[in-house]
Amino acid sequence: THRSMKSPLGLLVATLVLVSCASTDERAAPDAIYAVEPGDGDAVLAALQDYVDGFTLGKPELLERSLSSTLAKKGYRRANAAEPYGDAVPLSYEDARALAARRGESGEEVDTSRSSVELFEVADKTAAGKVTAFWGIDYVHLVKEDDGRWRIHHVIWQTEPEPAAK
Repeated sequence: THRSMKSPLGLLVATLVLVSCASTDERAAPDAIYAVEPGDGDAVLAALQDYVDGFTLGKPELLERSLSSTLAKKGYRRANAAEPYGDAVPLSYEDARALAARRGESGEEVDTSRSSVELFEVADKTAAGKVTAFWGIDYVHLVKEDDGRWRIHHVIWQTEPEPAAK
């Protein structure tokens, strides 16, 4: 049975359901449920990896090939679990490139051991995934553009939440 999502909240819930169904292999694509071009799953994973590497390694050229020039990225951060989240922090394509360039120029080393890329789903025109890195968790929507490249159009992120108590 196919249900129509009538609100952004519905879309978010659907995305989170996909998270729970994601493969245990962080880079493995889920079983295809739509007819897509051969290599689309790998191309989406490559765009997600360029995105995380661009920020982590300070390489704006990787962001140039993975981000849409109309990127809409918004995030929520806090210093620690005792602090409330601040207001949403927007980031444009130009801001993203500049941030990566500053990181690259600073020579600052970051923890890359926490970096991972997950692919939730690929359709013929759109895809969804998740990136985890030193700054937190990003939920990502991509579009296959007219030139055949997959580019990130929307990102919502937050700093990494505290782990659940055991």
